[in-house]
Amino acid sequence: MTRGAVAVAIGAVLWCAFVIVTTFLPGWPSWSPTVVYLPGFLVLPVVLHTLFRARSHALLCLAHVPRSVLFPGFAIAVAGWLCSFGFIAGRPGTETVCAVAGLVIVLHVAFGLIGVGMVRVGR
Repeated sequence: MTRGAVAVAIGAVLWCAFVIVTTFLPGWPSWSPTVVYLPGFLVLPVVLHTLFRARSHALLCLAHVPRSVLFPGFAIAVAGWLCSFGFIAGRPGTETVCAVAGLVIVLHVAFGLIGVGMVRVGR
């Protein structure tokens, strides 16, 4: 299930990044505000599964993440924080969509990296 949690986290991050990119387009789709909340529902199973499996060994799991995955993941999480605080936003009127998508990105990246470490450790 850990590999599944990592796959769900990667898919949610890619979807939220797609939604953020669509807010920069001149005629951004009207479905974006409702569809951005779909990955938000995926946060709970990923977080609960990762916390249940990692428990107090979360930092140990992060230590086992390869640097080639850790540094891009950290950069993506920082970009998500910038979106969630409003520093990166699309056209006017899309600030809420970008904020929610950025927060979902941060959560999925954080727990996805712990999940990658769990896969490498074999927990």
